[in-house]
Amino acid sequence: MVRMFAFRPPLQPPAVTAAAVRMQIAQIEKYNSAVHTFQSKYGGLPGDIYATNASAFGFTLAIGCVGTTKGRRDGNGLIDGDPNSTTAQATGETALFWIDLSTANLIDGTFPNSGGVMSCVIGSSILSSTTMGEFLPVAKIGYGNYLYVYDYSGTNWYGLSAATSVDINSTLFSNATIPVIQAYNIDQKMDDGIPTTGSVLAVYLNNTTTTPALAPNTATSGGNSTSCYDTTTKTYSTSQNNGNGTNCALSFRLQ
Repeated sequence: MVRMFAFRPPLQPPAVTAAAVRMQIAQIEKYNSAVHTFQSKYGGLPGDIYATNASAFGFTLAIGCVGTTKGRRDGNGLIDGDPNSTTAQATGETALFWIDLSTANLIDGTFPNSGGVMSCVIGSSILSSTTMGEFLPVAKIGYGNYLYVYDYSGTNWYGLSAATSVDINSTLFSNATIPVIQAYNIDQKMDDGIPTTGSVLAVYLNNTTTTPALAPNTATSGGNSTSCYDTTTKTYSTSQNNGNGTNCALSFRLQ
């Protein structure tokens, strides 16, 4: 007797979802390439390039960004926010990162795109979801997501989440709005497909430091329709609601 086993193909997104995943991956890769070019040409990371070199190359020396300390163009290889506050991530070198790349004509768009004067602190002007695009690039994935940079535990990351506001204290607030299936496919194609390990993680910035990318903000054992991933198996919640729950946000190690 010959037993027949059903073949289960890999989880595949619909064509429209696949296109969004490809565009988001391409955007991250493009920014990584721009960072490499910038570092090779100017001898430092965007935002972090030491103040003296930044001035010599004609980059913004914003108020407070005068070198020697973290978050102030100190050239330490980390794109730092405010060194004195874990909540003030939208400040310092993180604020200058996109300005440097656009000034060097390495990315599309101009930041700030209003043409206004940029201080070292984004939060010197309170931002809302309608003005966030002045300082942060819109993510290709959609769903109100933006891309931002931050340093966490000595590693530089891109954050991908639905940034909603930056307050006067330079605190970034955001939500997890990426469908689970899309987050999983991005992670699988760029890394290991596991939300808690590797160079793609299901974490994002929201008020404090990194938060588990879930809605609500707690991971769930077994997974459910409102979770990004299962804390027991460390797998994305793709079997719940066909993975269509808009429960995820991601971070990508800056390569």
